[in-house]
Amino acid sequence: MSSVIWILLLASLAVTTAILTTNGGAFVLLVLPPWRIELSVAAFVIALLLLMVLGFFVTRVTAGTLNLPSSIRALRIGRQRAKAKEAVLFAVQAFFEGNYARAEQAAERALSQGESVGLCAVIAARAAHQQRRFIERDQYLENFHSLLPADRILQLSTQADLLLDERRHQEANEVLRRAREIAPRNQTLRRLTLRAQVLMRQWDLVLKSLQSLEASKGIDRPHADAIRRQALLGLLARHGQDTKSLRTFWRSLSNRERCDRALVISAASLFIGLKLMDDARTILEHALDESWDTEFAALYGKCTSSNILEQVKKAEYWLNKHPHDAGLLLSLGRLCLHQSLWGKAQNYLEASLALEPSREGRALLEGMGSNLIPRTPKMRPLPPDVEGG
Repeated sequence: MSSVIWILLLASLAVTTAILTTNGGAFVLLVLPPWRIELSVAAFVIALLLLMVLGFFVTRVTAGTLNLPSSIRALRIGRQRAKAKEAVLFAVQAFFEGNYARAEQAAERALSQGESVGLCAVIAARAAHQQRRFIERDQYLENFHSLLPADRILQLSTQADLLLDERRHQEANEVLRRAREIAPRNQTLRRLTLRAQVLMRQWDLVLKSLQSLEASKGIDRPHADAIRRQALLGLLARHGQDTKSLRTFWRSLSNRERCDRALVISAASLFIGLKLMDDARTILEHALDESWDTEFAALYGKCTSSNILEQVKKAEYWLNKHPHDAGLLLSLGRLCLHQSLWGKAQNYLEASLALEPSREGRALLEGMGSNLIPRTPKMRPLPPDVEGG
C-alpha cells in the first residue's frame, strides 16, 4: 500500500513540475536573511527530490541503528531455533538407529530451547526407558505434562506403553483409564488397553475389546485371531475344573472356533482329564470330520468312551482315507488294547512305529507282554482290515 502512495506522489510531482516548467520565466525565490536564493522551478524540484531521498536514507539508517539490538537478538534466537530443530531431527534419527544415549541428549537440548516439546519429551522418555533409567523416564513425562497440558493424551499413552513394557500392568491400566476418559474412541488407547488386558489375563474383557476393535477396523484379522485364541484358551483353562461350566463354555463357541487346532486339543485334553470321554470323543470326531489333523487322531485313542467298538470302526473308516497316519494307527492300537484285541493292537502299534517311532507306541507295545505275537525279522506289519486280527 505504501508503494502505491509513493508512486502516486511522484507522479503528481512530475506532472506539477512539467506544468510549471512550460513557462521558462517561472522561478522560486528563497529568502533567508541576509541571503536571497533564486532558483528555477526545475532546479527547485530536483533539489527537493534530492532532499527527500536524503531524508529517507537518513531515517532508515537512524531506525536501523536504534533497532540494532532487537535485530541482533532476533538473529540469535533464529540461530538457536535452527540448532534446536537440528537437535530434534538428530534425536529422532539417533533413537531409530538405537543410539539411545545420544537421542536423549539431543532431545534434552531441544527441550531446553522449547522446540517440539511434546515430541522431544516422548523421545527422551523412550530413550531413557530403553536404557532402563526409569526415574529419568518418568521425570521427562511429568515435565512434558506440566509444559503442555493440552497434549495429555500423548503423555498418557506413552506412559502406559512404557509401563506395560515394564510389566507394571495395574499402573498402566489406571493410566489408560484416565486417558480413555479424555478420548474414548482413540484407537491407540484401545489397542494399549487390549494389550494390558492380555497381560493381566482378563480374558472376558479381551474378547469385548477385540470385538470393538474389529468393528472399527483397529486391528488386523491375523493378530485378532491369535489374541482371541489365546483368550479362549485361557477361558477354557478357567472353566476346566468344572464339568457343567466347561460344557456350557464349549457349546457357546462358534463352529469355526470348535475346529481351531489349539482349542480342540486343549478342550479334548480337559474333558479327558475330567473323565468325560464321550464329550472328548465328540469334539475330536467333529474336528476330524471338518479337517484332518494327525494330532487329533493321536489324541482320539485316549478317549475310551462308553462304546469303544464304535470308536474302532470310526477310526478304521478314517484309516481307509489316511492309511499312513502314524497318530491314527497309534490310537487304533490303544483302542484295541482296551478291548483286548491283542492281534489287531499289535499290528496297529507296529505299523505306527514303522511310520514314526515314538516312546508312547513303544511303551504300549512292550506293555502287552505275553500277548505279543512272535514276528519273523522279515515280516512288515500292515494295518489289518476291520474284520481281521
